[in-house]
Amino acid sequence: MKTSSIVIVAVTLLNLVDAPAADPAPAAIDFSREILPVLSDKCFVCHGPDTDEDVALRLDSYEAATSDLGGYRAIDPDDPASSELVLRILSEDDPMPPAEAEKQLTDAEKQLLAQWVAQGGEYSQHWAFIPPKKRLPALPDDGDPQAEINPIDWFVAAKQRGRSIDFAPEAAPETLARRASLTLCGLPPEPEELAEFLRDRRADAYERYVDRLLNKSSFGEHQARHWLDAVRYGDTHGLHLDNRRGVYPYRDWVVSSLNANLPLDDFITWQLAGDLLPDPGMEQLVATGYVRMNPTSGEGGAIEAEYQAKNNFDRTENLGAVLLGMTLTCARCHTHKYDPVPQTEYYRLMAFFNSTSEPALDRNKYDYGPTTKAPSDQSQWARWRLLNDRLEQLIHAATDELANAAGADRNAWTDATDREKLESLADPDSPFSSLSVHTEATLLRLELESLEQGFTTTLVAKDLPTPRPTHVLSRGEYNRPIGDPVEPGVLTAMGDFPEGAPRNRLGLAHWLTSPNHPTVSRVLINRVWQHTFGHGLVRTPEDFGLQGAYPTHPDLLDWLAVELQESGWDLKHMLRMMVTSRTFRQSSAWREDVDDPENRLWSRGPSYRLDAEVIRDIGLWSGNLLDPLMGGEGVKPYQPAGMWQALAHPASNTKKYERDHGQRLYRRSLYVYWKRTSPHPMMTLFDAPDRETSCVRRSRTSTALQSLALLNETQRIEMARMLGQRLMLQRSDVSSRMDLLFRLLASRGPSQTEAEAFEELLQKMLQRYRGNVDDARALLSIGDIARDESLDPAEHAAWTQVALTLLASDLAIILY
Repeated sequence: MKTSSIVIVAVTLLNLVDAPAADPAPAAIDFSREILPVLSDKCFVCHGPDTDEDVALRLDSYEAATSDLGGYRAIDPDDPASSELVLRILSEDDPMPPAEAEKQLTDAEKQLLAQWVAQGGEYSQHWAFIPPKKRLPALPDDGDPQAEINPIDWFVAAKQRGRSIDFAPEAAPETLARRASLTLCGLPPEPEELAEFLRDRRADAYERYVDRLLNKSSFGEHQARHWLDAVRYGDTHGLHLDNRRGVYPYRDWVVSSLNANLPLDDFITWQLAGDLLPDPGMEQLVATGYVRMNPTSGEGGAIEAEYQAKNNFDRTENLGAVLLGMTLTCARCHTHKYDPVPQTEYYRLMAFFNSTSEPALDRNKYDYGPTTKAPSDQSQWARWRLLNDRLEQLIHAATDELANAAGADRNAWTDATDREKLESLADPDSPFSSLSVHTEATLLRLELESLEQGFTTTLVAKDLPTPRPTHVLSRGEYNRPIGDPVEPGVLTAMGDFPEGAPRNRLGLAHWLTSPNHPTVSRVLINRVWQHTFGHGLVRTPEDFGLQGAYPTHPDLLDWLAVELQESGWDLKHMLRMMVTSRTFRQSSAWREDVDDPENRLWSRGPSYRLDAEVIRDIGLWSGNLLDPLMGGEGVKPYQPAGMWQALAHPASNTKKYERDHGQRLYRRSLYVYWKRTSPHPMMTLFDAPDRETSCVRRSRTSTALQSLALLNETQRIEMARMLGQRLMLQRSDVSSRMDLLFRLLASRGPSQTEAEAFEELLQKMLQRYRGNVDDARALLSIGDIARDESLDPAEHAAWTQVALTLLASDLAIILY
């Protein structure tokens, strides 16, 4: 080093280490929050967990950083001034990172690292790998009794007051009603619902309104979308021919489970390992469609061993994104560059999935590998649950009767499944046919058999009798195994495998739902917050690792994560808490008095562009087109001709798009057929993912093409003309029609400015179409559904254009 460089380093360290006693001591540095992100971002690529063997200096642990490297140490706690880390980052002659490195330390970061070393260079664990605990901040001194303050608001208010700001005023009741309805159910409130809420003068009117929303069937349909994005649900295989795949009962199971508020620990366990539960029922088996959700291929010439590895890479990495909040892909080929994920542990985690029995190649079949029969729509599911409840009651009655019967073969009864018991009770030649429930059992069996004739096939998981060996693969290449097979295992940075748990997917589920697991409850509740407020408390929901964002409110995140577990993994409880908080109920208007452009302090209410499905559903709903039928095979609404054919293999059975007719055109967007290589264009235009990989956070773009489609796409025109028809049939004058239009889409009446602007548009459109009725009829002919011929075509066309304009405006497509 040059003499000048030595002097700079010495002066810097003297200032930090030997500061005069009169000066105030510098604040203690938070390693996890302040130092670890810098080391991870700027240093770990060369000096982290995956350091090359010829690089001795490592910074990913205290032991490594303080080890003797032959006369020097990266961090010397006994003599901070001689620490190689500080000498090198401040060096002008031989700096670290090197001058040619892509990422350089800023002066502030150098100063921070030097100060940290001066304070002893202590390490601590990354925040996300420490199990969450509840820590409440001091209550705001505003006179409110503690019991009446939503806990969420304790945390938000504490941070706001540290910045000398307060909550924004509460949003108008109409705005709040629309916001809550869109957040929970994905649709605005019905006019009658809105009016009922506004008339309710009770102190808990809003809470009552939220409870009604949580109990609507549309709740599960809306919330399911987020989960289906994450687990990459699709109606096709995804690769090569991208043929049809039989798995939609899984989607319907997700909807019904969310509506029934199935505890999220069971929701996870059933999906990972429902088939491994004792005497699994149909719902547990259908739930394991999650394990089968990975894209697959049936390409001729493909190597089975290669796709066996690829399929399980996908499952492992999806688990990382959906439940662990970790990017695991790096560890396929080498130890993770940034996070504590050794390559060996990646393959141990993969071993849980490597013994499922389906073939590695899908043979381009609809129902390859293990399958089960399941209801084909929600009405069948409901009927099946009713019959299943009757079956449980019948078996309970028969068991009681057997307890008092002489000579009954109780062992045969005890060992039988519920269905086998029913068969025995209904069989006239069975020794159990003498029981009093025989007639009822016979009728119930007939009802179940009749229902099951309409069932469909769905893919499920099933393990091989003997586990398939799993090896670490050199550089992730399927034909380069290393060493002996590895035992199924977990990421040790996130806690030990539960003692006594089986080394299979069920044991993995026990580990994930353990109260001591550091990330699962945090990751889940962060996404629930994201779907409610527009952004997560951690703004990188896919990455809670060292490269991810630090929580805006870490104690709030931890409190919510623990509350989720303590509530019995109750999703509706958590959502109710969020949407009834003062934080959620604030006005979303921009605040000139607050410097919080990204709303990291939650100083205003949520505001964001709605997702593709919600935008479409609002249009269908407002025009009285939305078909209420739930579940069933994916539907195919209007789509430009030839799109699938242009992208498909000639042998694919999805190369030709045959759109639906009748009510299927107007089903909720959750049920739109999801071809992975070519999702519906109105979905992708508004940032829906292709679901070839996991998506836990959608983009929100704003493009001219979106506006063009909103004003011209076939179904948008059809929605608008049916909304215009609704206005004309339900209201008799311009003012009341305009009021209904705004109340449907904005849950409020128009302002004077809005009313004047839209009435001017109406008059212009009337003038145009009265001068050219053929143009009016041409507009009203778009879409399959017939118009009401009793309406004046020019007036109907004019109102269609008015409705179309408002449907495409921020009032309709933004949550605010």
